[in-house]
Amino acid sequence: MYSCQQVLVNKNSQLIAILTFLCEESHKLTNMGIYYGRQLFFKSQKIN
Repeated sequence: MYSCQQVLVNKNSQLIAILTFLCEESHKLTNMGIYYGRQLFFKSQKIN
């Protein structure tokens, strides 16, 4: 089970822009890792 703690960020537009960028980039990296893992699995029918 996961839980999270909400942290409110002040309405500083620069900070919000940086946090948004970091979240988007980390999401892209996650998607790339999942895609790469699937491609390896389908090509070799193995996980390792």
